[in-house]
Amino acid sequence: MKKRVIGIILALSIIFSAAFAIDFTASAAGTTVADVSAASDLQLTGANYGLASKVEDGNILHCFNWTISQIKEELPYIAQAGFTSIQTSPLQNHTGWGGWYWLYQPTSFNVGNELGSYDDLKSLCTEAHRYGMKIIVDVVANHVAGYNDGGWSNDLDGSMRNSSYFHNQGSCDNWDNRYDVTHKNIGMPDLNTENDEVQNKILSLISAYKNAGVDGIRWDAAKHIGLPSEGCSLWSRVKDMGMYNYGEILDSPAGSSDAGYNSSLMAEYGSYIGVTDSTYSGTITGAVRDGRTDNSNGNWINRGVSASRIVYWAESHDTYCNNGWTNGLGENTIDRAYAIVGARANSQSLYLSRPYERNHESISTARKGSTHYTTKEVAAVNHFHNAMVGTGEAYTTGSGCYVICRGGGAVIVAASGSNFDVTVPNGNGLVPSGNYTDEVSGSTWTVSGSEIRGHIGDSGIAVIYNASNVPSVSSPSVSAEPGSTGYKTDTISVTLSVSNAKSASYSIDGGSFKSFTDGQRITIGSGKSYGTVTTLTVKASNSSETVQETYTYTKIDPNAKQLVCFDNSTYNWSNVNCYIYGDDGSNGDWPGVSMTRGSNNIFTYEVPDRFRNGKVLFTEYHDSSDHRYPAANKPGLELNGNSMIFGANNSWSIYTGSQPQPQTPEPTQTPTQKPTEPVIPTPTGKILVGDADMSGDVTILDATAIQRYLASYLTLKGNALASADADGDGNVTVLDATAIQRWLVKLPVSNNLLGKYSDGTPAENPTQPPVQEPTTPQPTVKPDGNSVILNASATSTLPEKWYAWTWSDGDGRWVAGVGDASYVIFNGLDSHVIFVRANPDMDVDWNNGSVWNQTGDLNTEYGHTFTTTGWGSRIQGSWN
Repeated sequence: MKKRVIGIILALSIIFSAAFAIDFTASAAGTTVADVSAASDLQLTGANYGLASKVEDGNILHCFNWTISQIKEELPYIAQAGFTSIQTSPLQNHTGWGGWYWLYQPTSFNVGNELGSYDDLKSLCTEAHRYGMKIIVDVVANHVAGYNDGGWSNDLDGSMRNSSYFHNQGSCDNWDNRYDVTHKNIGMPDLNTENDEVQNKILSLISAYKNAGVDGIRWDAAKHIGLPSEGCSLWSRVKDMGMYNYGEILDSPAGSSDAGYNSSLMAEYGSYIGVTDSTYSGTITGAVRDGRTDNSNGNWINRGVSASRIVYWAESHDTYCNNGWTNGLGENTIDRAYAIVGARANSQSLYLSRPYERNHESISTARKGSTHYTTKEVAAVNHFHNAMVGTGEAYTTGSGCYVICRGGGAVIVAASGSNFDVTVPNGNGLVPSGNYTDEVSGSTWTVSGSEIRGHIGDSGIAVIYNASNVPSVSSPSVSAEPGSTGYKTDTISVTLSVSNAKSASYSIDGGSFKSFTDGQRITIGSGKSYGTVTTLTVKASNSSETVQETYTYTKIDPNAKQLVCFDNSTYNWSNVNCYIYGDDGSNGDWPGVSMTRGSNNIFTYEVPDRFRNGKVLFTEYHDSSDHRYPAANKPGLELNGNSMIFGANNSWSIYTGSQPQPQTPEPTQTPTQKPTEPVIPTPTGKILVGDADMSGDVTILDATAIQRYLASYLTLKGNALASADADGDGNVTVLDATAIQRWLVKLPVSNNLLGKYSDGTPAENPTQPPVQEPTTPQPTVKPDGNSVILNASATSTLPEKWYAWTWSDGDGRWVAGVGDASYVIFNGLDSHVIFVRANPDMDVDWNNGSVWNQTGDLNTEYGHTFTTTGWGSRIQGSWN
């Protein structure tokens, strides 16, 4: 994949002359960059941008709600703006769709959601390290999706459905009580983080992030997870993982309890992880909002927590997205507050990329936020912070300004106003005497032993300091055209390009590197069999830097059908629709065409020729909003003339396999009559329309009989087959079963004879025709005292397996049902149950793709029948 990068690396010596002031938002050149092949290259590139070598020594850009690909595209500009680290939003599976807050309602400790997959994250980390930047991922480990009463979301992963994994202490209503804070629900079920199994699940996620190259973790709701002194060992185990960590601790860990007690708790947190100082952060932003200076230099730093363990901010996603108090503040107010905290010694400060929406409900996920972070004043503060690593600090005020003096310079921030001359204190004489150039405005400042004099510019922020020169180097670039693609010819010709390099080379499938020159063409694919993927690696180097790109080319059988495939193993949709659109229209009305279920739970659809280069959307049913990808108002997935497969973690890749064979159910008996298009016989005498089971009445059992007939479980002929044509269209289809169900609940139907005799007479006191004996035997297993029956005939016609996931207070277990969809017996159930429709070819398991559909959590009603009625986000129904 090609990536854009700034052509000229930032030189920190720009502070010496206004002529060198650079607008970082407009200096992009069209060169390409890629992964660096050696650690020395990474370190050198980071040095070119002047970034801090450790997370603790640099500032953090919060790419709130951005997708991983959006972050990756912005990396060169983030590096030029001087941010050492990038923080993502949570990447765990979650309930809900669209709103930002769903990201904080996880359903598992697995990696991957609409923001990106594990592989996407791994690629981002590799590329970020090329620039010398670190990646921090937000993790939600205090709670899972559900309700304040402790009830689980229907989307909660089966591996988490264990009551011992939760505190089960009710809702937190006393925020001053430390036990309540760490053991009770804050809107969702509170995890028992003292439990070793829960800790192992959390640490497994952290291990996956570490393996992907993630450098640090931001822990959501950290104060609600207990400390080792309180019997919870999670934080000590987290520390042993050897990553950077900081926890969100709003206000204080025990509310308005004794100040000394809160300080001791915070100091203990700080011994394991970094902590946020929301109190001091709010104090500074509030003071700037009010146009006044504040002499306080911190909160937790004055109460026993090391500055290196503290994260500040001018605003956070909480103060903005929850319709909070910074939501209405202008960017310049936030920038001034950020300049104050972002210049501080030893600590880290977070800068929020604001969402474009303002209202809590309208702020959506997977949307890139503001790039205001690229402004000269924000970048200058970060450059100052990085250049001053290891120097002292003096925090003071004067002339209506905040002044942060460090060992080689100062940041001066006007509490209000702009474009005026100031004289402020040179705190502790830390700034050496001499003339300085403001990196923001280009104005000249003069420093003496006790004073700093100069002109505050438009932004109200001035940044002055001395830094060693960093040579300006043009990065080499390398690329291949076309990029990764499929080809249906015997070979494909690829053009290699290189610039700003002393040497360039390429490798095929990991072989030795061969040199090339700009514009050289190479041929790939000769003698390769169809389905072969060839990997091309190209790299280029100059005296200080090496860049590398990787491309893949898939050889495709020209006679093969172009397919769209949907691997349903991890999604478990009941049905998959494929909607393709392009310049030539679409492949049908929304939601497109129902795909064919094949082996291994893979759905397929053959692409019409006119949509070879179309775009694809998938959905489970017509009005689906959560079971849909891509989401509403997002562009479809591009085919580019290839067969493609959609899989786990929203992956989209070239498909080279054969077309999966359609799943054909094997009937339990050989039908005596089952034409593909039933021929409706002329009835013998008068018939009751809809009375498929010939009982003399139209009931739900007639809809069941039709479904059983269509699945080859039951034979209908003669008057029974004629009666089954409930909608009167001359065929017996599932629409006839639907018509009967609508008629029974008094909804309009297309056939005004339904429920009447064929001559139009009402079905009052009908002559009872002989009842056709069922041809499918009933189960031989009989119900016992704690059994239930499942009647799923309204939602199932195929020969699936039916299971129950059942539990009381402990671990859940699987119980197999006996019988077909209309009469499935379950014996020996516990007090709670979920009925599960499963793939008959696989052993049932929550995680292996065998679960096709399920009901919600149910209380077991022994001796009763649970009858399904239709589809929602889960199978719906009721006990009777």
